[in-house]
Amino acid sequence: MNPTKKIALILTVIFLLPAIFFSVYEISSLSKDEKMIEEIYYKQLEAIIFSVNQYSDDALNSWVYKLELSQQKNEAEELTTSLQNLLSLNSSISLGFVVDTLDQKPATRIFSLDSTFADSLRVSINEELRKNIAQIDQLVKYKRSGFQKITSIKSEYQLVIFIIEGSTNLQQVAGLVIDPEIFIQDLIGPRCQVIAKNQFVLSAFNKNSGALIYSTLQGDTTSLNSMPLAKDLWIFPDYSLGIRTEGASLQQLVQERTNTNLILLLGLDAILIVALILAFRSIKKEVQLAQNKSDFVSNVSHEIRTPLALISMFAETLEMGRVKSEEKKQEYYSIISKETNRLTGIVNKILSFSQTEAGKKTLHIEELLLTREVREILNTYDFHLSSKGFEYSFEENPTIRIMADKQALAEMIINLIDNAIKYSSHKKRIELTVGSDTTYGWVSIRDYGLGISAQDQKHIFDKFYRVPSGNLAKSQGTGLGLSLVKQLIEQQNGKISVTSQLGQGSTFKLYFQLSNANG
Repeated sequence: MNPTKKIALILTVIFLLPAIFFSVYEISSLSKDEKMIEEIYYKQLEAIIFSVNQYSDDALNSWVYKLELSQQKNEAEELTTSLQNLLSLNSSISLGFVVDTLDQKPATRIFSLDSTFADSLRVSINEELRKNIAQIDQLVKYKRSGFQKITSIKSEYQLVIFIIEGSTNLQQVAGLVIDPEIFIQDLIGPRCQVIAKNQFVLSAFNKNSGALIYSTLQGDTTSLNSMPLAKDLWIFPDYSLGIRTEGASLQQLVQERTNTNLILLLGLDAILIVALILAFRSIKKEVQLAQNKSDFVSNVSHEIRTPLALISMFAETLEMGRVKSEEKKQEYYSIISKETNRLTGIVNKILSFSQTEAGKKTLHIEELLLTREVREILNTYDFHLSSKGFEYSFEENPTIRIMADKQALAEMIINLIDNAIKYSSHKKRIELTVGSDTTYGWVSIRDYGLGISAQDQKHIFDKFYRVPSGNLAKSQGTGLGLSLVKQLIEQQNGKISVTSQLGQGSTFKLYFQLSNANG
């Protein structure tokens, strides 16, 4: 396994896999958390409704307690006064009554602020009491055992009955006729407002008609069916009290929390994945750079050793006088000169790359006629091209003026021509063209050699990079040429591009800033 794959595997095992397992576990837990939160919310809402019911029950019990306390004093005037006070202070109570006995002719005392209304209900009250004699007997049993029980009788009006006991231990049936809607609005409503605190909406409904009787939210138009939680009022079973959260519904709140947790979790995973990818790319780049440096040292050593060996061998041969003919001597001198120039070229390229890499190479940017500069380079390089068996063509455009460094321009074009020579096999032809667009003046160098794969084209401008396989890998080189060209062209605010296909050759294009004189 190569170092890059090993690093990728280590990063995945140490960082990515635990994060993925944790994320899967957390996502599977979100639905459980959502259900738990919903249950907790519902219990809280039920507790609020319970407290409202308890409050209304306590209010009714306080009324009964006051009436019973008056009855125990055995003073009719005291009971009458107590009932009249109760009626005057609570608009929800229409009347009160006390029945001495439930025989055939019961003695029913009725108390009301409206005597006409009281007389109209006397007969109805007696009939309702007879119909519910079983419930009354049960209330009496509760009372005898020391427990005050209040029950509600459903009729055309809301009748609440209970047992009161006087000083002579005489137990009597007493009751109140209450308007539930007024009771809810006047008594339960203020309590609901205190509980709501702009966090909940409490609403009361008539179950039979579905009408909204009261709501802590002004202008509320909700219906009973839309309430997430509704419970019957203890003292008025035909009425329900519903509760919901202010603004979003309970389900929406829980879903929003779940979505937020999910987004945060996936976001953290995405950040971790991106961080791992960036870390891997950085490490991979450093590993590749280290490998390229190692290859560079090996290649340069080989490149330098070959001309040195030839120079040493032929120099030693000449020095020892082993060459007798003058023609042979000239041949050896030529080889020594050629290899010396080759060695000088390698050293100069390394020095030039080192200076450019360190930012110590100073460029003199000036206005140049692109065609004239390329033509001078070709004139100088004509013998070298011919000696290698290459033919070339040059498509000129004499009007294009660019801003560039003269020496750097020559160095870049020579590097590209050398590559075209090095990586051409059967068809030894090079085509040079100059042209321009609205922003750049350019020169292209095309060969018909081995070509470069799409994968390798991404890396050929990296320093020390050499194609690792195929015919290109067999050619000698330092891996600095194209990297040097790219650095030089970018220092002149230009750019370089490549178009290539395997087996069909390559075209490199150098783009230079146009001079203002072109306009």
